[in-house]
Parts: sequence; structure tokens; C-alpha cells
Amino acid sequence: MGLGLFLLCLDQGQSLLRVLRVMTVAGSFMVAALLMQVESEGRDHLLLPAVSLIAGCGVIFLWRLNPEAASRQIVWMLMGGALMIIVYYLVDDVRDLARYKYTAGVGAIALMVATMVWGQEKGGARLWLGIADVVSFQPGELAKVLICVFLAGYVADKGELIRSHSKDSGLLAPLALRYMGPLLLVVVFSLAVFVLLRDLGAALLFFGLFVAVSYLATGRKRYAVLMTVLFVAGAAAAYYCFPHVGRRMAAWLTPQADPYGAGHQILQVLFGLAAGGVSGVGFGKGFPDSLPAAETDTILAVIGEEIGLLGATGLMLLFVVVSYRTFAIAWQSRDRFGALLAANLGIVFALQTLVIAGGLLRLIPLTGITLPFVSYGGSSVVVNFIALGLILAVSRDCRPWPPQRTPDNSHRVAQPSRRP
Repeated sequence: MGLGLFLLCLDQGQSLLRVLRVMTVAGSFMVAALLMQVESEGRDHLLLPAVSLIAGCGVIFLWRLNPEAASRQIVWMLMGGALMIIVYYLVDDVRDLARYKYTAGVGAIALMVATMVWGQEKGGARLWLGIADVVSFQPGELAKVLICVFLAGYVADKGELIRSHSKDSGLLAPLALRYMGPLLLVVVFSLAVFVLLRDLGAALLFFGLFVAVSYLATGRKRYAVLMTVLFVAGAAAAYYCFPHVGRRMAAWLTPQADPYGAGHQILQVLFGLAAGGVSGVGFGKGFPDSLPAAETDTILAVIGEEIGLLGATGLMLLFVVVSYRTFAIAWQSRDRFGALLAANLGIVFALQTLVIAGGLLRLIPLTGITLPFVSYGGSSVVVNFIALGLILAVSRDCRPWPPQRTPDNSHRVAQPSRRP
């Protein structure tokens, strides 16, 4: 991070003292790691360094695009890091969150309903809630984490019943639907987000999470197929019934039909990625001013243009490391709720990355979803750090500790006790 900022200051003719200001982010990650080390040595030790590299890359490119926005992003990262530590310490045992699964689910729905009723529209989507025209935030970001807690708690509690009834009675049997009902209803919830909030990114994110959780709950692919069919049917109906949905799909399918209107953003993204090629045009040598929403939705296109396919692939590999470590924590968890919570949050991180990358490559419609820890946005940054704190708490509370030698020279796994 320091070398990148040094080169950026030289390129823009800025004072090299600005490097020290931004290096506070790296310092905050080091302090966070030390504080967590004091609490427990049993947590995962690779997740936080990978996230710090991703966040550092985001700060560097935000500084290159807009120094004022980068300064605010630094403040939000420091705030997010502090909340990550608070969550890590405040949640004495992450398994206790299972008792609040329904509270989390109701809270997520309340946040989304409040956004539908009182939300402010920006960029064609109603995603923001404002407080006295001074502070605005995206409730959907916090709703993601609450939904993950609800789904983890519900499936941990009802998973055996869902599996047994779906196997014995069939997919559409009353007993199976009784327990799968809440998971099927969330598909309708995804469509409501898509239609009423005009937010395709959140709809795809929620839907992908629910499909994955339904498979984890049942181990049966037909539930995932059923949900996919329901979502596709609802999306097709929305395409013909709601004009703004049709316009969004038309801009994706034929952006060249309206190169100065609806198709302008995706065309500029493709031009920038093509110009970057394999090695990029050079750091600070691109033309991000031609990219709409370069600091948020299309920052990955800026990275691809200036440091090329190699640099963008390196960043994507860091996201692969984050996802791998999160799923490894889930796999090694001795507690079902902890495993599902870590898996759900890992799915959210992975889907966010895939949705934004797929949108930029025109594999799916371009959405307003943020690239975790990279895109500009206080709500996203702060909530992602809270989610990271929960994942680290799972690795602390639910994973077996490293094997220790017993007096007879055999190996055993020391089981961490619940802290008072």
C-alpha cells in the first residue's frame, strides 16, 4: 500500500506526507490483529491479512480517482475496523446469536420495508434512507448480515426436520413445505426487492444466498431447481409488467442501441477493459472520467484498465482466498449454527464479487452492487467489517483448537470451553 501511494503522489504531484495519512489503514489492521491475538490464538490468521490487502488496493485506486472520497473511505475503514473488534469481543460466544434468529429476520424485513416506503432514489434504485438530509445509509447492507444470522439459526434448528420430511414425503408434501415455507418465501422477497427497489444486485444476492442455504438445509438439488424456476418466472413477469425492468434488461442485451443513454455505462466499461489488455495502460494513465460511477459500481473496470488483466486477476485471487478461508472455517466448525453462519457470510462475499465481475463482463445485467472492501461507500465498508468480525468469532468459538500432546505422547484435540 505504501509503495502504491508513493507512486500515486509522484504521478499527481502531491505531497508525500499524504502517504502517512493513508497508512493509518494498515496500522489499524495491525492493531486489530494484535487485539484479537490477546483475546484468543484459536482464530483464523489468514483472513484478516487477505482483507487488508484488498482494502489497501481499494484505497489506492479511490485516491487516484477522488482524494476526498478516499479520505472519507479511510474514516469508514477505521470505523469498520473498530466495530469489527467490538463485535469480536462483544459476542462472547457466537453460538448465542442462534437464540436471536427470528429477531434478526424481522429486523431485516423491517429495514427493507422501511427502504421501500421512505427510501431515496439514487442512480435509478431506491436504496438509501436519510436522516434529516445530513446522514444517509443503505439498510440493505445491514439486512444482508441479519438475513445470514436468521437463515443460519433457522436451518440449524429445523435442518433435520427439513431433510427427513423432504426425503420421506416428497418435495411438495405439506410436511416438507411446512418447514421449507420460510425459505421459499424469501424467493418472493428477492423479487419484491428487484421490482419495488429497482435493485437487481440485491435481488441476485439474496436469491443466490437462499438457493445455497436451501441446498445446505436439504442436500437435495431439486429445491434449488424449484427456487430457480420460481425466480426466473417472476423475473420474466417483471420484465413484461414493469417498464423500468424492461429498460434495464434492454440496456444489458443491446447496449449499442443506446450508446449515449442506457447503454453508455456498460459500453465504456468494455472499452476500458479492452484498452487495459493484459498488463494495463499504466497506473494513473487510464481515463476513468469517462466511466459513470467509477468510484462505486465500476471501480473494478478502472483497475482492469490501468493494471490490466494480471492486476485484476490478482485482486480476484485475493477474494478467492477470503472465500476459501471463510468456507474452511465453516467446514471445520464443530457447531452447526457457526458453520452455517460462516458459510452464509462467505456466500455473500463470493456472490457480491461474482455479480459485480459478471456485470462488468456483460455476463449478467450490470447492477449497483459494491465490490467488498474496494468500492466507495460507508454502509458497505462498515457492514462488511462487522461481517468479518462475526466470521472471525466463529473461527474462535466453533473450530477445534490445534492438537496438543498428552502425557502418553498421543495427540488429542483440545476443546475450547465457553467463556463466562
